[in-house]
Amino acid sequence: MKQLLSILLLLLPAAWLPAQEALSSLRRPEAAAQKDGDMTLSLPFFDDFSNTRQSLLYWHPGGTFFNQGYAPLPPTIGMATLDAFKADGTLYPTATGQLFTGDTLTSMPLRLDSVFQPYTRPLSPSDSVYLSFFYLPGGGYGNMWERSGDPPESQDSLILEFFNPILNDWARVWVTPGTHPDSLHARTGSYWQFVEIPLLDDRFFQPGFQFRFCNLCSLDNINKNGILSNADQWNIDYVYLNHGRHHRDTAARDVAFVNPAPSMLKHYQAMPARQFTPADLTDTLPVTITNRFTQELATVYGYRIYDRLHQLMHSYDGGYENTPVYWRAHSYQTSPAHARPPLNYTLPVSHDSPDAFYISHYLREGVSGDPYPQNDTISFTQTFDNYYAYDDGTPENGYGITSTNPAVRLACRFTLNTEDTLTALYLYFNHTLADQNSSIRFYITVWDDADGHPGNIIYQDCDRRRPLFKGFNQYVRYVLDQPLVCNGTIYIGLEQTTADYINLGFDRNNNASQHIFYLTGSEWQTSILRGALMLRPAFGHRATLSIDTPHADSFTVALQGDRLVIHSDTPAPASVYNLKGQKVYENRTQGAATHCTTQPLPAGLYLVRVGNAPARKIIIP
Repeated sequence: MKQLLSILLLLLPAAWLPAQEALSSLRRPEAAAQKDGDMTLSLPFFDDFSNTRQSLLYWHPGGTFFNQGYAPLPPTIGMATLDAFKADGTLYPTATGQLFTGDTLTSMPLRLDSVFQPYTRPLSPSDSVYLSFFYLPGGGYGNMWERSGDPPESQDSLILEFFNPILNDWARVWVTPGTHPDSLHARTGSYWQFVEIPLLDDRFFQPGFQFRFCNLCSLDNINKNGILSNADQWNIDYVYLNHGRHHRDTAARDVAFVNPAPSMLKHYQAMPARQFTPADLTDTLPVTITNRFTQELATVYGYRIYDRLHQLMHSYDGGYENTPVYWRAHSYQTSPAHARPPLNYTLPVSHDSPDAFYISHYLREGVSGDPYPQNDTISFTQTFDNYYAYDDGTPENGYGITSTNPAVRLACRFTLNTEDTLTALYLYFNHTLADQNSSIRFYITVWDDADGHPGNIIYQDCDRRRPLFKGFNQYVRYVLDQPLVCNGTIYIGLEQTTADYINLGFDRNNNASQHIFYLTGSEWQTSILRGALMLRPAFGHRATLSIDTPHADSFTVALQGDRLVIHSDTPAPASVYNLKGQKVYENRTQGAATHCTTQPLPAGLYLVRVGNAPARKIIIP
């Protein structure tokens, strides 16, 4: 199946299984820049999608997602991903089980009639002009519980077309049917496939030549509510068009990074500043370096750490090392000084306010560098705010439990270094076909620890919540009905009230599977799927400000001096909680004409509950 990757948890017939973990294929697209007019380019044309701003000068994205980590081990850092999503992050309106057109990635117009360096002269097919690129179908490869994205099936396809400026027409010059990366590897010995197309038709050698990639998609016939979503990804990298090339012209004098820069923390991508200790820092920083040339090249590697004001705090120099040739054995740099440099610096994190540090990794071939400097730098922003994050903010899949039991529980483990107050939960739910998962209801729930698994419930919402969608890279903040004082190991998650597939964002580039648990029967199960839930608990009163979740208008709360005045439309119990989770006031409102006034309260933030209406916050100065 395409949208659904189910992993059987026991070696038993599927009919015996009460529940399964399941993934749907999803990613968050990046908003494309709008251009007032086309830019005309000249040869050579090269883009490896390592710099999104630069790529937007070369392409009309047409819904294509420029990213650094959607598919594993690209030729160099960055790729373009075509799929079944529009640029606004929703499925194309034509998305059905029949073939429909997905994204279109179109180059800016090119002067293919002439070259201008080292002098101006006309171009023709005799100048040996080739367009080359690499592609990888979605779905990842290797162990099925580690795969990312969704493989296109045989009826789907990736298409390359050339634009004829004379006829004002697009001509199809190459097409490949959908398949799985493992099938390609079995046939060719490689996952990423190299394609080289000669330009032999005089009619293309005109001002205004363009080329474009597009994909044809189809959705599976899945009846489970909430699963149908993005599908049929194709990843493209290292697009190169130039004259004077030859058949199988695959090598370039290019040393480059391959994977995104890693977090400086052992377990998290981000954590609260108040919770940080030096023991949370990792010992080494794994980076992946490739050499696309035909011989070993001497490279320099190092990194620099800056504070939030971009002042240099620390630097590391890994010196010179020889980087092996990738083509001979698909080898990457293995020297520890470059591939696993030590982090021998303690970040001076302020526990009193949010903080951030920036680490920039740099690479250089020889003394002057290679011709492709854009892929020689990667960076990471280490955030210390008020929340924990195992994920990097981009969902390669959607996560949910396929079960016949409507009482589905999902939990993620977090360990606090010091006592703190849980006040909100950031969640990212994926868009699905017709937003089917938006009707699913759940309770935010917190459990204590019981020998490495969730134990007793120590908090649960009074009201049912539902998946909400805010925008690209935008989590929705769900404020807890009342704050919860926590310490040590806790488990934070959701309890569904139906057996539908909730489609929570799932980051495949960071593995927190040992911290993910689910329950549909009597025993908690640990996830076997490589990845991280896009679920971020937030602590302290700042997490309750600018509340995103909708609130009912059934009651109001106002401040008169040092007292709270609560006005309710209907009789209902009223309660007030401080940030330690302690109930400091309780009474029953008597209707629209009656106000309920509390006793004087110390300065601070308070949450007010009336009946089943969502809680409201108020600050006493």
